[in-house]
Amino acid sequence: MNNIDSMLTSDSQDRWTQLVSQTYFPLTLSYGNHQAKFQGSLKVWKAEGSDYSLSRLCSDKAQYARSHAQIAQDDHASFLVTIPLRTNVFFSQHGKSLNCPPGHFIVEQGDAPYRFGYEAPNDMWVFKIPGQSMKSRIRRPERYSQHCFSAGKGIGCAFVEFLIICSQRVNECSIDDQNRLFEQALSMLSLVLEQDERVLNSDQSHMKTAHLMRVERYISANLGNPDLTPGRIAEFCGISLRYLHKLFSGSGYTVREWVRMQRLEAAHRDLEASPDGINIGEIVYRWGFSDQAQFCRVFRQQFGYSASELRSSSARQPEFH
Repeated sequence: MNNIDSMLTSDSQDRWTQLVSQTYFPLTLSYGNHQAKFQGSLKVWKAEGSDYSLSRLCSDKAQYARSHAQIAQDDHASFLVTIPLRTNVFFSQHGKSLNCPPGHFIVEQGDAPYRFGYEAPNDMWVFKIPGQSMKSRIRRPERYSQHCFSAGKGIGCAFVEFLIICSQRVNECSIDDQNRLFEQALSMLSLVLEQDERVLNSDQSHMKTAHLMRVERYISANLGNPDLTPGRIAEFCGISLRYLHKLFSGSGYTVREWVRMQRLEAAHRDLEASPDGINIGEIVYRWGFSDQAQFCRVFRQQFGYSASELRSSSARQPEFH
């Protein structure tokens, strides 16, 4: 059992600035009256060996800012999902300003400047996600910093409730299972974000974004089809092959690379969760790979360990009750 939660408290503004910057990433804080009394507390649950964390932040009013200079000095880009419980928070990024009330949440992109704050004492959940994990699960996640998302019902509510479960149970888990819990929370977040149609209106090109969303959904629904080629994707989505490649330009991935990465992520989840009686070959073909040797090679390149090593590690984990 790992003692991975900690409580940090502050009764001074300078100390709070230090605690917040250590917990998330460097930020500049302002408080209105520098001489005013200040109280703040942070309860933090961190997955050992990764940059995932979950925290419960309570403090008097404060404003937080992330600058270009701070970003340039930070090697580990992260995203923060903030869920206010007591009073509204304001948030400004990429030229868009939001006012997020309790019962909703926002996504803050840590490698772009922003402003954030609240004018009265607040209580919030904050889920910190490594930038690479976010970008491998959700294409162009910066699009989602333009909106508040509801946590009052449906999958949004389930996502927040699952974060609360993580805080209650993560300290009982092995190191591997700590990371699995937070990765599952990221999977639930991706469902909330990708089902929200408002992102179609957040891009300069409505039609381009609409096409991209359609492409992403078609890929996600057809990962198991070994014939999921760029040509087939373009044909189904009613666009030219050239335009399909243009949609992905500047994203860091080609169409084939994106499909392969989504397949690898799906196979990784299956290898962790499937019963021992299901062999690696079955999972390989389930997710559209036609060559098991090639799969094993790219799997190791992607994750740094083999599929059989992952299966062996998962099999040794005791069942969770």
